[in-house]
Amino acid sequence: MGASRYISSGLIEAYVSRLASPQEEQELEMAIDQYPEIAIAVEDCRLGMEHYIMLQSVTPPTVVKQNLIRIIADEEAGKLIGEATEETQIIEDTPAGKMYVSSSWRWAAAAAILLLLGSLLLNFIYFSRYSDYKVKYEALLTTNNTLASEQNVYRTRIEEMEHSLEIVKDPSMQMVKMPGTKSFPSLLATVYWNKASKEVFLMANNLPQPATGKQYQLWAIVNGKPVDMGVFDIGTDTAAILRKMKSVDNADMFAITLENKGGSPVPTMDQMYVAGKAS
Repeated sequence: MGASRYISSGLIEAYVSRLASPQEEQELEMAIDQYPEIAIAVEDCRLGMEHYIMLQSVTPPTVVKQNLIRIIADEEAGKLIGEATEETQIIEDTPAGKMYVSSSWRWAAAAAILLLLGSLLLNFIYFSRYSDYKVKYEALLTTNNTLASEQNVYRTRIEEMEHSLEIVKDPSMQMVKMPGTKSFPSLLATVYWNKASKEVFLMANNLPQPATGKQYQLWAIVNGKPVDMGVFDIGTDTAAILRKMKSVDNADMFAITLENKGGSPVPTMDQMYVAGKAS
């Protein structure tokens, strides 16, 4: 995978958000060592996320800080008059070995509470961003998997069509056209038969989609008797694709009938759709 593929795949965002699997992390770290532009993209993504989180941060309401300071100030003011007496009394009443602790810790507690509120808020924002990136990353993975599946389907179709073209162009292949019968005059199918190898390939040029529970069946007429050549289905994208059927020797003609799913030992003559003589 090239640098541009890594940058556009969404793996960098998953890596920075810690959503990538260990295998993906290892793969990207190897790519970072190999491609400087990927390292730059990772750092840009990291800075962008941090900047976005800071932009989305919300300062705790001023009243929270004011209330904390007011409470502490009121407590301190109430203790100023008897501070010396209280301290003396505390010292006298305190068991030996214990020390008097000043109430100034309350200021530190207030600061700690403010820091805690800010930390909780940042954690909430980061978690929200994390969840958002996770959803986007999973959606991107789904899209990539769908595109990969479609690409495989198209690649298979192209390979099948190329193979079909090679068979059609083979000079050892005899083409047998099977036009529609009187009941189905507009239909057409074609057999490509190699007499030497006995191989038979079928192209369903123009056959309608069969009803549920029905299948087409190809027949070869050999010495006046029908020989089963196999059943086949019709798809919306299979008209130009050759399908390999059973092999046959010394066929006089070929025909296609519509049978129950799985085929029939003998052809249903009133359901013969196309037929053609082998020259």
